[in-house]
Amino acid sequence: MTPRANLDAVLKRKIRKSVAEARQFLRGYAWVTVCPAELTDVLGGADALKKSGAFHRVASLASGGTVLQVTETIAAFSDEAMHKTFHALAPVLPPGVPRFNPAAPYVRFVPEDAGQFADGRR
Repeated sequence: MTPRANLDAVLKRKIRKSVAEARQFLRGYAWVTVCPAELTDVLGGADALKKSGAFHRVASLASGGTVLQVTETIAAFSDEAMHKTFHALAPVLPPGVPRFNPAAPYVRFVPEDAGQFADGRR
């Protein structure tokens, strides 16, 4: 198992760089994702995330961030749900096309470059 966050593993991002940029880019997305306040704001806030239709539950945190639950159960976290999540979060995901990483064979990802959605970035 790799100590890297899931998206870091498939983008082969260095941990040090990823942590340094954690308030600019999410380090991953999954069935449940914690999104810091800075990135929640870039995405339009909790209400916009709720209205996106990509999440079963959006919980606001006192810090201004959000907890995003994609589907009611982890078993329901299908490829289709993952694609909706990717597209909702793409403006705050690091650029680059993720590729299968044998060191992290369990990581699920959408093989698209989030950088194409850079218009939504600060």
